[in-house]
Amino acid sequence: MADDRTGTTAAGASPATAEGPALADVVRRLADTPPDVLDPAAVVAALVADTADLLAGPHAVGVLQPDARRAVDELCVIAPYAALAGTVCWLLRDERLRSAPALRAAATPAALVGLVSRLVPELATLRTATTWVHEPTAREELARAVLRELGLRPAGESPVVAQDRWTAVSTAEQRRIAREMAEEARRAEQLARELADKRAKEAAAQYANY
Repeated sequence: MADDRTGTTAAGASPATAEGPALADVVRRLADTPPDVLDPAAVVAALVADTADLLAGPHAVGVLQPDARRAVDELCVIAPYAALAGTVCWLLRDERLRSAPALRAAATPAALVGLVSRLVPELATLRTATTWVHEPTAREELARAVLRELGLRPAGESPVVAQDRWTAVSTAEQRRIAREMAEEARRAEQLARELADKRAKEAAAQYANY
């Protein structure tokens, strides 16, 4: 992984092996997202850069390297991405959440760029930023998605429980499962047709031999 101060390598959705903050605290922070974060006029690229400095530590300024800053700038001109990126920044700027040692260690400038450049576009295809913060089920999914991207699980949940609950709330996971089930059903239908065709041919062959 690159130096955390460069912002050029994301943390990635690693297994949630470390215990992060309580899910209720993350969800509550999302519910409190102010309207100006979701405002299309918000200068979100600057907010991301400022948040990266905050995560880098006291007195850090300009920690995002040009390539990372350019990638953030390009993404944040897309309104749906910008609103969700701003929401992620709002979440990670919360001092209460960052008081959790595991989250403080995981939420680096590089991890922030990873959240913005990889997770945000993925989630933006599923719901609007407004829906992500206003609907209870969506808030839980977003909270878990951010924690997972940081390699964390909610406090009090074992890795197995965290994975099960993620599968239950994840829109992408549910769609994947539905696709797999549909494919299995299609294969079963095809096999049944092939077996029926084979039996019909065998029956015709036996009849012809009489």
